[in-house]
Formats: sequence, structure tokens, C-alpha cells
Amino acid sequence: MTTVVLTRPKGKNTALASALQAKGLGTIELPALSIQPTLTSLSPEYLPDSFDLLVFVSAQAASLYLRLLANKGLSLLKGQCIATVGAASAKPFYDAGLETNLELIHPPADHPYQDSEALWLLLQPRLCRFERVLLVRGQQGREWLGQQLIDAQKTLIRCSIYERVPAQWAETDTQELTVALQQPSDVITLLTSSESTQAIYTNMVRLGLEEKWLQSSFVAIHPRIAQSLENLTSLSCAQASRQMTLCAPSQPAMLDALLSAAMPK
Repeated sequence: MTTVVLTRPKGKNTALASALQAKGLGTIELPALSIQPTLTSLSPEYLPDSFDLLVFVSAQAASLYLRLLANKGLSLLKGQCIATVGAASAKPFYDAGLETNLELIHPPADHPYQDSEALWLLLQPRLCRFERVLLVRGQQGREWLGQQLIDAQKTLIRCSIYERVPAQWAETDTQELTVALQQPSDVITLLTSSESTQAIYTNMVRLGLEEKWLQSSFVAIHPRIAQSLENLTSLSCAQASRQMTLCAPSQPAMLDALLSAAMPK
């Protein structure tokens, strides 16, 4: 039986695991990173009424910001312009029923790339409307979008609202994976960020699972993530035998890609 290794943070794998199991695939949940808030309150410099545009780099950033705002008894302004790097990152606003009160800018869910570059193409025609921009993000991450805004002469304030902490797997955590890797062709790992890919690889090397794992298959939600694995394993003898599938970061797209990798026609 093919086994899919799901590595997103705890609590974010459940729906996809259920959908895969319903299709007859096995799943192993091994979160590569944990998301830890770094702010317990929003200081005045991060409140929305000071900005023409609020940019969120992930659903975690959006959820945490909305929670901290609510803790202060505040809400986003009616008509406030909100930008996110993808449809998934905008989900907290839709889930909260805020889409009718806000101007939400993000690449559509069917866009092949859900990233900073796709968002930047949407922002460029609107840049004349924005002078002060709040960028809500994790402590680590790409600086590309922020640099584009600075180069466009915008006043940019960065709000680092969480950090991603790499997990250190114990041998007991990976017993199922060790058994599954006896047949690497029956294992598929979902890669959802460059940071988590680094954390996964570090764990595999430390536990002596690297060689067999690199002979298995992978699904990545962005070419940059696939490239991060290539960069990490450029000297590995197992590199040439690897199968990589790319997909969009939505759950339907990830499910389709994983099923396609597991049951090629």
C-alpha cells in the first residue's frame, strides 16, 4: 500500500489524511515545523487604521493577527485593503465572513502559483493607492515582496507575528516511516515550504533514513520548494532516482497530485 507522509504543522493534516485514507492510501503525520506565536498583543504601531494596505504571507499570519485584534476589542476597518499571497492565505478572512466588508486581493485559487510574485502582479496597478503598508509574516521567510514594496517607495512596517520551529523527530516518531521505506517506491512525501523541507531533510539525515527517503516520491506545492530539495541533496547518490510532482497549494490540488503520484496511469 502506498503511504503518504504529511508534514504540515499539527492540526493541518487531518482533512487531507482523511481524504487520502478514503482512497485507500496510508498516511503518516510527521509535522516538520511547529508554529509558535511571538506576539501576545498588538502594539499601536501594528494597528490597521495606520495603513493603506495590510499584506499577509500565510493563513497563520492572518489568523493570528485577527485573533490579536479581537483580543483588543478591535476589528479591521470597513473597506480596508487586504492582500494575501494566495487563496489559502485569505481563507481566515472568508471564514470570518469579512469578505463583504474588505477589499481582498489575492491570486485566484486556480492560479498555478500562489506566491509573492503572483500577488505582486496584482498589486502593481494599484500601488498609487498605497503609501503605508503593514507586512504580517513569520520571523523567517523570503524578503522578496517586502523589498519590492520598498523599491516602489512605500513605507513598509514588518510585523513578525510567529516563528516556525523545526521539529526534532525521535526514532519512535518515525517507526511507521522506517517500515514504509523498505519499499521507497510506495512512499510519497508532501513538501509545503522550503523551511519544512530543510527540517525534514535534517531529520532524515540524523535518523539515517536519508538514502531510502530520497529514492521515494515527492509532491511539492511550488517549484521553489522542489528546488530547495534539489539544493539540499545535490551531492546525494539517490538524487537521480527521485520522482517530483508539482501542484497548487489548495487541498483539492494536493489531493489530486498525491493520488496521481500514488496511482499513475
